[in-house]
Amino acid sequence: MRCLHQLRQPIAKDTTGECFLVCNHTEKRVARGDQHNGSKRAFFVTLLFSIVAASTPTLIAAPTSEVRDDFERAVDEYQQAYDLQSSEPVQARQLFRSAAQRFESIISSGVTNGHLEYNLGNCHLQAGDVGRAILHYRRAQRLSPRDKMLAENLAEARSRCVTNIELSRRSAVLRNLFFWHYDTSVSERTRIAIVCYVGFWMVLMLRNLMQRRAIIVTSIVLAFCTLSLGASLATSQWSDRNKAPGVITSLDVIVRKGPSPSYSRQFEQPLQPGVEFTIHEKRGSWWRIDLPDGNTGWIESTNAETIPNKTRTFLIESA
Repeated sequence: MRCLHQLRQPIAKDTTGECFLVCNHTEKRVARGDQHNGSKRAFFVTLLFSIVAASTPTLIAAPTSEVRDDFERAVDEYQQAYDLQSSEPVQARQLFRSAAQRFESIISSGVTNGHLEYNLGNCHLQAGDVGRAILHYRRAQRLSPRDKMLAENLAEARSRCVTNIELSRRSAVLRNLFFWHYDTSVSERTRIAIVCYVGFWMVLMLRNLMQRRAIIVTSIVLAFCTLSLGASLATSQWSDRNKAPGVITSLDVIVRKGPSPSYSRQFEQPLQPGVEFTIHEKRGSWWRIDLPDGNTGWIESTNAETIPNKTRTFLIESA
């Protein structure tokens, strides 16, 4: 485990030219397993999308002065809390919670991006709320899927979850096989699908200037990529509507065999904050959830939150 002792600048530029909000003090632990495979995936995906990301403009709107003020206060409170962790831990946690509320207020006003969700995850992790830390890290990961620091902090938050549920072998195999689907955002896959689609028709238009074999091979590759990415996007859309992912955020959540408190317990031990799942079915205020190990059961929806796919990004300039 290593702790950062510097604060990343609240405003920075990423590869797409977007401006984002980020404060970065938090404990991090580098996951040792699968580092070699992860580096290969990161290289492949980065290579695949960097050209598209660099060439695709992002529409950015300016927030209100109230939002700017909330952001600056949230960063100040976060810094104060970080400095007080050793000497005044109780006060530090209160400040972390206060900073989290300000970041929540910014998101509620319509401003969101991966780094803002990441800030919120940091606040909750430092305040001891593992469930909401994982929730916001997961939301951030949908918008910034290859952020190494985010991945490390998410791994640290998961390691603090009291209820440890291993991923089933089938799910692990699927994630490894279709890593390009799980390790990229919807917007990135949409961009590259459009590029492949346009490229396919451009190759056909230039068929008189190219060798026949080159045209066939190139058009097949582009068509395959377009169809694969289209299927990936359709799967993501269907999953968000029918099998939305979520995170347990309440303490001692009892999983039952049916959608009512009258049903007996599905498991002896209740679930603790931070357990991740997908929603299999909804009935009123009850969700039937699928756990990573393949087990299933019913919980009250008030004990968890889903991970929506947000894509709006706003600009906040430094003072």
